[in-house]
Amino acid sequence: MELIVIAKPILFKEESNLINQLFEAGLQVFHLRKENVDEADYRKIIEEIPAEYHPRIALHHFHSLANDYDIHRIHHTESFRKESNNGSLPENKIYSTSIHHLADIEQIGQYDYSFFSPVFNSFSKPGYQGVIPVDFRLEKQDAKPKIIALGGIGLNQIDQVKEMNFDGIALLGSIWNDPSQALLTFKKAQAKCRAYSQNLTRQT
Repeated sequence: MELIVIAKPILFKEESNLINQLFEAGLQVFHLRKENVDEADYRKIIEEIPAEYHPRIALHHFHSLANDYDIHRIHHTESFRKESNNGSLPENKIYSTSIHHLADIEQIGQYDYSFFSPVFNSFSKPGYQGVIPVDFRLEKQDAKPKIIALGGIGLNQIDQVKEMNFDGIALLGSIWNDPSQALLTFKKAQAKCRAYSQNLTRQT
């Protein structure tokens, strides 16, 4: 099961330090998404991360920065995707997007993976309520795109997400609501995801 971390929407002190600690602990994909910041802020964050980790960063904004750094991942918001009429995507990048209705899976076949949210009540957005029933199970016809569960996922929800048949989870509020525990929370989530993947390997 894949494990992705999404940046806290606002800038905060020691952020790059914590991001680097997550990468050092084995984080494979980090989505850089910020609200109301400019390109200079994005550059500052990227440049405070060692170059060896740049290929693990996915850009939500200022996509042209991928050309200045060794960044291979581009994220298209739902609104961007719809405005661009789902055109074909270049093959030299890994592309992701977001959906909020499962019926939209049929419209995103050109993407490598997509977030689906909110699965549970959001930790980072009070009042943002989960939209799927407890006994939900994801049924997909094709292996691509992978569907990543997002919204209200903490350590206590990971096992439930596994049973729902998602391809992975994305953590946001559970990581950043208490930055002092970010690394520990990540490591615990990582262990749960690895254990699940190992069980699947044994079964096959």
